[in-house]
Amino acid sequence: MQQTYTDYELILVDDGSPDSCGALCDRFAQQCEKVKVIHKKNGGLSSARNAGIAAAQGEYITFVDGDDTVASATYYYNMRILMSNPDIDILEYPVNIHYESPRSKILSFQPEKVTGNEIFKDWIRRKGYEHCYSWNKIYKADMFLFLRYPEGEVYEDSFITPLLYESSYSVYYSDGGFYYYYDNEGSISNTYSFKSNYFIYRNRAELYKKVKEKYQMYDEAKEILLQAADSLTDLNRCSGGEKSEYKKAFELLKGEGISLKDLFNMNITLKRKIKFIPLAIFGIKTHCRILTLLHKKLC
Repeated sequence: MQQTYTDYELILVDDGSPDSCGALCDRFAQQCEKVKVIHKKNGGLSSARNAGIAAAQGEYITFVDGDDTVASATYYYNMRILMSNPDIDILEYPVNIHYESPRSKILSFQPEKVTGNEIFKDWIRRKGYEHCYSWNKIYKADMFLFLRYPEGEVYEDSFITPLLYESSYSVYYSDGGFYYYYDNEGSISNTYSFKSNYFIYRNRAELYKKVKEKYQMYDEAKEILLQAADSLTDLNRCSGGEKSEYKKAFELLKGEGISLKDLFNMNITLKRKIKFIPLAIFGIKTHCRILTLLHKKLC
């Protein structure tokens, strides 16, 4: 509500909060006609976002998590770009990740517009999958005509963001504005469980197969495979899953691997190359089991 850009509606979703958040939202709505409040049963982050998408009346949509902030001129600066370039489907702007914590780092961009069939490939080459966040982006509302966040899952951003970029005709990387993502110890991203690790792994494994098989970007796919192998190892270090669920997870990347030659030709650190030698020699299942034995349980 501190934004210098004023032509907006603010939809606050009270997702069954047990504290006074619902009353606070209602108070904001009474004070400002731009604010609309949705009270609903708790359904998780995806359900809350989907409720907001369904209620939105504007031409563009953006998201802000409840414990984060956005620099005051962010929307003013970036909406001017969008108004001058009405073909842009997605605009991504800078973010301070883990703001006010020792892990704080800044993700920034050089101004660039990408159009046409190269959008998804360009996103992969930029390693956009490493910052799949929904909140530091502004989307054309019609991008969500046939897409919704998967309810009942976590790390839903890593599922839907690749689909959004794949269905875009024009995207813009902006150097203006700032989203501040706070490092909340109780947040989903800081909570380890079999369920949360499974969705991280599944989304990376499926992205790997798409990049390799559909787009035939073999070099880029190798890096995603290593990340998927890391996620599978983390999953294997978590208890709480059924035996059949672990088996299902390993089946996703059954038979996938990398040669020693390709591994050592990759542009990654020597430490990381050494880490994945078991993957190159024995395959992904044995690789994950070896690393699981070498590390303590995650959850």
